[in-house]
Amino acid sequence: MEKQQQSHSFEVLNRTSCSMTGIQKVISSSENGLSLISSCGAMEVVGKKLKIDNFSVDDGTLSFEGEIDCIKYSAKKTPLIKRLFK
Repeated sequence: MEKQQQSHSFEVLNRTSCSMTGIQKVISSSENGLSLISSCGAMEVVGKKLKIDNFSVDDGTLSFEGEIDCIKYSAKKTPLIKRLFK
């Protein structure tokens, strides 16, 4: 049975906190970055003092705080491990 695609959105408040929907997986998390898989593809968050407050696999919600410098999507849904070891 194919899983129905969740809608994806994110809201950033003052570049210090963010709430997202449609997050399927957290690939990695550190103070300087988050690598995520959303229903719209792979995404990366770059910043400082980043900390995940809440992540629910069941409903696909994620919230985090810190100094957000950049949020970007990958052009393709290439797994992170393949991008790291080109």
